[in-house]
Amino acid sequence: MMTHAAPVRVGPEAVPNRQRHWFAAFLRTRREASAGILLLVTLVVLSMTVHLWADYTPSEVAGAPFSPPSAQHLLGTDDLGRDYLVRLMTAGQTSLGIAFFAAALALLVGSAIGIAAGLRGGWLDSWLMAGIDLVLSFPSLLLALSAVTVFNPTKTILVLVLALIAVPQFARVVRAKCLELREREFVLSARVSGVPDPVIAVKHLLPNVLPLMTVQFANTAAIAILIESSLSYLGLGVQPPDPSWGNMIYAAQSYMIECPWLPLGPAGALLLASFAWGLIGEGFSGGSRSLI
Repeated sequence: MMTHAAPVRVGPEAVPNRQRHWFAAFLRTRREASAGILLLVTLVVLSMTVHLWADYTPSEVAGAPFSPPSAQHLLGTDDLGRDYLVRLMTAGQTSLGIAFFAAALALLVGSAIGIAAGLRGGWLDSWLMAGIDLVLSFPSLLLALSAVTVFNPTKTILVLVLALIAVPQFARVVRAKCLELREREFVLSARVSGVPDPVIAVKHLLPNVLPLMTVQFANTAAIAILIESSLSYLGLGVQPPDPSWGNMIYAAQSYMIECPWLPLGPAGALLLASFAWGLIGEGFSGGSRSLI
C-alpha cells in the first residue's frame, strides 16, 4: 500500500526574499556609486551633527587666532579665533543643502517638461523646447551672476537660480528618452486602450526614465555645488557671517602662506563632495537602460 507524504508547508522564512539582499547586490554591482554614497553620507552626517559633537558654535571665539591644528582644534582656528572644523562642517550644511535642493527642483521641473514634450509632441513640444533653447542660449555662469546681482543672494534665490540653470539639461535628456518610448508597443497599446496621458506618463514612462534622471541628478548636484561655491567666493553667494565653502576659501586665501590649512580645509571638502556626486553619477550611468 502506497502512502503519500503530506505536503510540506513552506513558511515565509523559507522563501527566498529577493529584496532582502538588494543592498548587498547594489554594493557589488555599483561599487563606484556605493563609494560615492558612502563618502557623501559621511559629509552630510558630519555636517548635520556638528552641533552634537562640537564644543563650540560657528561664531564663538574658541582660542587664539591662527592656532595650528591640535587635539583641541583639529583644523586650528581662523583669523578671529573660531574653531575651523566647526565652521567647515557648518558650511557643509549650506553648500550641500543648496546643491541638493537645486538639483531636486531641477529634476522635478525639468523631468515634467521633458515627459510632457516627449509624450504629447506637436505644438506643446515645440513651445516647451523653444523655452528650453532660450534658457540654454545664455551661458550658465553668466545667467547665475546676473540673477544674484539683480536679486538679494539668499539661499532660496541661489537654489532657484541653480535649478533654473539645470532645468534644460533634465528636460532635453528626459524628452529624448520619451520620444523613443512613446513609439514602443506598451505605450501604443495603452493609448489604444484609452489610458489617459498622465497615467501613461506615471506608469509607463517614468519608470523607464528614472535611471537617466538619477544620473542627471548626481551630475547636476556636482555642478551646482561648484557654481554655488564660485558665487560665494566672488561675494555673490552666501553672505558672511554665514559660512559656506566658497566664502571660506576667499577669506583664507590671504593667509595661504602662513596658515596653509585654512584654504585646504574648504577646498578639500568641496573636492570630496564633487567627487562623491561624480562617483554616484558614474556608478548609476551603467544601469541607465530601459526597464522594458
